[in-house]
Amino acid sequence: MPRVLNRYLFRETLATALLVLAVLLFILVASRFSNYIGQAASGVLPKQLVFQMLGLNVLGYLAVLVPGSVFLSVLITLGRLYRDNEMSAISACGISPLQMYRSFFTLGALFALGTALLSFWIAPWAVRQSVTLRDQSSAVTRYDLFQAGRFHQIPSAGATFYAGATSPHGRQVYDVLIESQKRGRVDVVTARRGVFVESPQGGTRILVLKHGYRYEGHLDSSRFDRIRFSEYGVNLNLVPDHEPTRYSESGRTTRSLWADPTPRNLAQLQWRFSAPISVLILIFLALPLARTAPREGRALRIFMGILLYLLYSNLMGIGKVWVAHRMVPPSIGIWWVHAVFVLIGIVLLARLYEVRLWSAWRRPR
Repeated sequence: MPRVLNRYLFRETLATALLVLAVLLFILVASRFSNYIGQAASGVLPKQLVFQMLGLNVLGYLAVLVPGSVFLSVLITLGRLYRDNEMSAISACGISPLQMYRSFFTLGALFALGTALLSFWIAPWAVRQSVTLRDQSSAVTRYDLFQAGRFHQIPSAGATFYAGATSPHGRQVYDVLIESQKRGRVDVVTARRGVFVESPQGGTRILVLKHGYRYEGHLDSSRFDRIRFSEYGVNLNLVPDHEPTRYSESGRTTRSLWADPTPRNLAQLQWRFSAPISVLILIFLALPLARTAPREGRALRIFMGILLYLLYSNLMGIGKVWVAHRMVPPSIGIWWVHAVFVLIGIVLLARLYEVRLWSAWRRPR
C-alpha cells in the first residue's frame, strides 16, 4: 500500500481516536467529579483530596476507555471514506480492504502498548494510591474534619458531635455538644471549648472539654442529673486502624499476582492481558463492520459497533467473575471471549467477500 495513504489513514485515525477518548474522559470526569464533590460536602472526603482522587480514578479507567476509543475511531474513519466514495477510489487503485489493515494495526499496536502499560502498572498503582489516600482521609476525618455548625455521627463511640466553631488546624473546638445513648440512658455534654490531646497510653486522642455541663438520665424520665465541670475528658474512640492496608486484586502488582496464582489473582491477570489484546481484536472487527453502501448512513454502523463493544466488554467481565469463582477453569478463563470475537470478525470478512464474489458471478457477460 502506498506510504501516502498509509500515513493519511494513520493520521486521520489517530486524531479521531484522541478526540473520542477526550469525549469519553470528559463524561467520566463529569460523573466522578460530582460523586467526589458529594463526598466532600458530606465530610467523608477532605476537600483537598477531591482532584487527587479524581485523577487516580481516571488513570484506573483509561485501560477500559482506550480500546473502545480506538474501535470507534476506526469505524468513524472508514465510515467517512465510504460516505465520500474515497473507498471506491482506493479500491480502483488496486488496494483491497485487507491491505488497509496495515495502517490500522500499526496504530493499534501503539495503543495496545500504551494500554498494556496502563493495565499492568499504572492502573494498579492508581488503585493503591487511591486506597492510601482514602485511609489517610479517614484518619484526617476522625481527627480534624469536625466542620463547624454541623452534626457528625461517630459510630465508634455511639455519639453525635457538634461544634459551633473550630480552629484552622482542627485542634480546638468551641461551643461543643456531645450526645450519646446507651441502654435507655442519654448522656449530653456541653462545653464552651475543647481541645484534642494525645492519650497518655498513645494510639488515640482525647477531647478535653473545659467549662461545661454534663446531663445524664433515662429517656422516659424528666429528671436529669446535671454536673458542672471545669475540665472533662471524652474519649471519642478516634483510633486509626494500624493494620496494614490490604489491596484488592485490582490494586496488587502484576508480580505479586504471578507469585500467588489463586483463581482471583489469575482472573485479574487475564483481565490485564485482555485490555491490550482487545485493542487489536476490535480493529480486526472494525473493518468489515464499517462497510456501508453509498446511500447508507454511518449512524447505524456506529450504533452496531457500540453494541458490539459493550457486549465484548461485558463478556470479559463475566468471564473474569467466572474464573474468580471457579466456575470456569483458568485454562479457558477469558480467552474464550477473545476467540468468539475473532471468529465473528472472520465471519464478517468472509461475508463481505462472499457478497462481492456473488455479485461478480451474477454480472452479465
